[in-house]
Amino acid sequence: MPTLGGRPAAGIFYTSGRWSVKPGHEEAFARAFAESGVKDVDPPIRGLLQRPRLLRDLSQSRSYLSYAVWESREAIDEFRSRPDFPAMIARMKEHLEDMQISTLELVLGKGLTDTELDS
Repeated sequence: MPTLGGRPAAGIFYTSGRWSVKPGHEEAFARAFAESGVKDVDPPIRGLLQRPRLLRDLSQSRSYLSYAVWESREAIDEFRSRPDFPAMIARMKEHLEDMQISTLELVLGKGLTDTELDS
């Protein structure tokens, strides 16, 4: 069975976002994403195993994908119900044409070994 930091990867959850950025807003969006506060929020985010990563599509420079790794679906729901969550999304949304947010569960594949929140 795949593992994540020594624990079984079954039951590992991911959040993912597909972000279509307005022309000329690429840097502002990346900055808003980076400043979304997932690293230094108070209280800390329970259940976050790997903080969000932001990837840009090399063939479509205004198309981005993000993902984060979580220990449970309940931890994701708790994060999304935080009072600061809507403002966090709003700061990014002002730079977007479209966004799609997903919650995913690992079904098949290798687990991750990088679980440090500050990497």
